[in-house]
Amino acid sequence: MIRRSGKLWRFGGAFCAFVIFAASAPGQGQRLLVSIPALKLEAKERIVGLDIHVRSGMIVQLPKVARGWSISIDNDPSWNTRISGSLAVGAAALDVDFFRDFMVVEVEDPPWGPPLDLSGEIIVTSDFLTERRIKLGKKDFVLVKASGSRTN
Repeated sequence: MIRRSGKLWRFGGAFCAFVIFAASAPGQGQRLLVSIPALKLEAKERIVGLDIHVRSGMIVQLPKVARGWSISIDNDPSWNTRISGSLAVGAAALDVDFFRDFMVVEVEDPPWGPPLDLSGEIIVTSDFLTERRIKLGKKDFVLVKASGSRTN
């Protein structure tokens, strides 16, 4: 009986280690390029900050990191991710073109929780004295599969 329970403990430990490894292994889900194509700025406005939340996904790549920006990514193990950023100097302010294919997210596969959702805000200014916050919802983001086919 003692031998069997020892084997059972070893098997249980190995199984738990496998489950933990499989759950944390990178590259398990589908990867999507993220864009914000219809971001509307008023005359002379430039982008000075961002705060984006990803639910049921994680950020795996930033193809373009703007010079003069501080970017923070919190890839929480709960698949609730946040990216925030701000500029260090006014000359580093961005225009809307920056948000074309600006990040890659990985969708949980299989989807154990709620479906992928993106939201947040973009912070803009025209004079560096006052700011305007543009709220973003799921409809503001365009997702393109790595293979090139679109999804929503």
